[in-house]
Amino acid sequence: MFTKKNKDNLVEPVKTDEIAYKKEVIEPKEEKLPQTPAPRKSTSISSSCKISGDFILDDDIQVFGHIKGSIRSNNGVVTIQKEGVVEGEIYAQTISINGKMKGLCVSEDLDILENGQLDGICQTKNLTIKKGGVFTGTSERTDKKISSHDVKNELTQKKSDVINLGVPSSSLPTR
Repeated sequence: MFTKKNKDNLVEPVKTDEIAYKKEVIEPKEEKLPQTPAPRKSTSISSSCKISGDFILDDDIQVFGHIKGSIRSNNGVVTIQKEGVVEGEIYAQTISINGKMKGLCVSEDLDILENGQLDGICQTKNLTIKKGGVFTGTSERTDKKISSHDVKNELTQKKSDVINLGVPSSSLPTR
């Protein structure tokens, strides 16, 4: 089957036990992919919106428009975008301001970004102000955590003022 040449250029058979086979065994590695968290839900307030009222949410909110009132988020991030304006109160785990905020901010983490302006009171554990960000007012360091229980209490206290936008389909007129 295999042949090799000797010094006289004659071909002679080679024994198979003379051939050294190198077998590389490649064992498949089980790679554990990192668990990707479920996608976060987010509410966006358009730049063309001007809203007066209170928001109570479980998730994130991004404000591009103008809100006069309060925003309370259980587990979410409240982000005021560059063209966004909020006048009132914000209670959230994380608040990120790149627009204008006038009022009270209560959070664990508060970031005032390059275009952000906060005029008012902030109660936070961690305050960050980027170059270009403006903070006018008072700051209190607090270890208070925003919990869903606090937000639910707010909801029950203001229940008479809250309008339920979830209309059951049975009450909708049929055409």
